[in-house]
Amino acid sequence: MEEKRRLGLGTLWTVLRFFIGAGLIAFLLIKLDVGRIFQYIKNMDIRYLILALIPYLLFIIFSTWRWQVLLDYKKMEIPFKSALVIYFIAFFFNNLLPTTIGGDVMRVLLSMKNRKAEALAIVLADRILGFIGLFCFGLLSVIYLSLFQNRSEFLSLMIIGLSLLIFITFLLFSKRVYSIFSPTVGRIKILRIGERINNLHNTMTDFGSAWGVIIICIIQSIIIQALLSISPYLVLKSMGKFDVSILPFFIYLPIINVISMIPVSFNALGIRENAYVILFQRAGLSGEVSMTISLVSFFIFFLLSLIGGIFFIFYKKSFSSQASNESFNKGGL
Repeated sequence: MEEKRRLGLGTLWTVLRFFIGAGLIAFLLIKLDVGRIFQYIKNMDIRYLILALIPYLLFIIFSTWRWQVLLDYKKMEIPFKSALVIYFIAFFFNNLLPTTIGGDVMRVLLSMKNRKAEALAIVLADRILGFIGLFCFGLLSVIYLSLFQNRSEFLSLMIIGLSLLIFITFLLFSKRVYSIFSPTVGRIKILRIGERINNLHNTMTDFGSAWGVIIICIIQSIIIQALLSISPYLVLKSMGKFDVSILPFFIYLPIINVISMIPVSFNALGIRENAYVILFQRAGLSGEVSMTISLVSFFIFFLLSLIGGIFFIFYKKSFSSQASNESFNKGGL
């Protein structure tokens, strides 16, 4: 009964998030000239749109590489080709499902090889180090805004976010720091949550002494954020000649990506578009242009994720066999 109740609440929240996103989009469309948006889309140069696929593809390759560094450190023995296929599949589920957790679950399921705790710890570490890279890039962006444009409204957000992530990293990777909390966590008996968290932490402490690996992953994460800034700029180039350099994209995209993490709409629908319109007007772009860049960039991003759907169809039998033999729901962490 309790499980059905949780499922019902989850479904209700998903539907609500969809309507929140749709409402935010509708709010923008009421204010903007929809005809101009369609005109921009109609007149796009397909050559630049094809070029815009490349940074997004490199984003997946670099993201897989970062994950591969952590897999190799834990000696999971997964070749890069297989890791890339799994990452594409996870990327597909990230865009298909209401939350990005679905993609992370797929990565754990398809990489665990009877080592569920290690696979989960690796994906969690990969996520955290990715967020640290995002906030580092974002912090550089807001520092630039503060120094050269006298705008500091996002500075506290980036500092607080980065500080919180660093604390979480030390909490998960350090035995000494976590020992303060582990007795309290161990007392959580419901569904063996306390035991599972403590076992997961024991697996993650290996990364506490791997500073070389951590630094490499953070550098990779910063490069990933740079790649995510290039594709929207190429979308702008496809729309014609605008007197805007790539610099605003390096400045505002990390901020937009941080804002898009707020889980109040389906795949950041509406939140992302509003952030584009508000921030890029500072670079001299109209709301119609900014809205078009956001929608087309997301469409390209989603289109690329369909490759993961194709991989999932062709590899479904072998992956399903592995998942059934190494059930994610059996045993403890």
